[in-house]
Amino acid sequence: MMAKLLVILFSPPTKHQNTDTVYELSKAAVELKHEVTVFCDADATFSLLARHISLGKATPASKMAELIKKGVHVLVCRESVRLRGIDAKRDFVEGVVESSLGKLAELMEQHDRIVSFG
Repeated sequence: MMAKLLVILFSPPTKHQNTDTVYELSKAAVELKHEVTVFCDADATFSLLARHISLGKATPASKMAELIKKGVHVLVCRESVRLRGIDAKRDFVEGVVESSLGKLAELMEQHDRIVSFG
């Protein structure tokens, strides 16, 4: 049976153990054919910055980009982006979708499992 997993990340990329866990959990779930959505809020928005991708080095941004390529839906809170002065259309890795806390509430209703890392 395919499950729907929602992973919520609040931690900045400097708390890489949370980002690493989100990456490994999401990757494993998607490989088992589960639907995975990662919602980044607060300082986790910095984990999505394309400029933090380095060739040959695994970074939070490169891991998020890899998850998107594997079919994980990666959303980011529009208000968190605005408050941090980030231009979502220009600054994020390709495939990140701007969203809202209202949408997060909907996602929480729609998913079978919810895990949060703060």
